[in-house]
Amino acid sequence: PYDAKGLLASSLKSPDPVMFLESIALYRGLYDEVPIDHYELPIGRAATRREGTDITVVTWGPPVHAAVEAAEALAVDGVSVEVIDLRTIYPWDVDAVLDSVERTGRLVVAHETHLTAGFGAEIVATITERGAYFLETPPVRVGHMDVFWGPTRLEKHSVITAERIASGIRRAMKG
Repeated sequence: PYDAKGLLASSLKSPDPVMFLESIALYRGLYDEVPIDHYELPIGRAATRREGTDITVVTWGPPVHAAVEAAEALAVDGVSVEVIDLRTIYPWDVDAVLDSVERTGRLVVAHETHLTAGFGAEIVATITERGAYFLETPPVRVGHMDVFWGPTRLEKHSVITAERIASGIRRAMKG
């Protein structure tokens, strides 16, 4: 909610066209202190939701909370996970992601769409082009299965959860 208000305020002042999307899933059970006073958050600037030294997880929207949960669970096993919340995907904060990957040497992208042609593939491509020498292991993407969405009872098999993100982190740690 804090980010949504600040980004919406920035969107309204932007001279450029802005598409402001938010997930209805974030309306359920997510509470945050939101100042009454006006404030803006810069469009295109990521936020570090959890600092870490072993691996970078890049995400946005509902998977952010799952990524933080996965990071906390893996901390028990001694894995230090940095979680970067892009907050916006066009423009996206390439420099923040490159800086994090330079420090950690590993990358997982968790995104709430299909793996094929999803924005996570663009992130991996950009980081590989501009910072492949930072990567100690191949990047890993966590996303929806490449199938048409079927009945609701099948949704649980494709939703991005902390467990699926943790599994992606373990794969990236092994290389």
